Amino acid sequence: MYKAHSAVAHFACRLGAGLALLTTTMAAQTTADWNAVKALTGGTEVRITVGSHTAHGEIDRATDDILVLTSRNGQEMFDRQQVSVLSVKKPSHRKRNTLIGLAAGTGVGLGIGIATRPKPGQLEVVTPGAITAGLTAAGAIAGTLVGVIIPTGGWREVYKK
Repeated sequence: MYKAHSAVAHFACRLGAGLALLTTTMAAQTTADWNAVKALTGGTEVRITVGSHTAHGEIDRATDDILVLTSRNGQEMFDRQQVSVLSVKKPSHRKRNTLIGLAAGTGVGLGIGIATRPKPGQLEVVTPGAITAGLTAAGAIAGTLVGVIIPTGGWREVYKK
């Protein structure tokens, strides 16, 4: 028994050390590679920082020396040397979050509704089915609202000088 426990503890230590090494390596990765910018496809929504100015728009093209962006102001061209930060828009997951919230809320409401039904012989003011239905509906509404308000999307930094 002691050997099995020791083997599990040894494995857990190695796993923890491996995860720590992996996260350190990932955190140390730099985003100063312009090739990542050149690899972005046309139409990708981006936000760039040039000095104290921030521009939003879609990439038209990126070469070794320039970045062409289509924004509200029309087509803008930036030298590579000017760009200090470039981030891409992450996709929104609002529909997914809403559906997950709806399902979770419905399940929780149904569970609470079933758990709070009166036992046989107890006074019933409202029918057990009405209690269950009401709590299920309330859970569905609450879960849907939580799913809608969860932040989604955002920006992912691709390049930083």
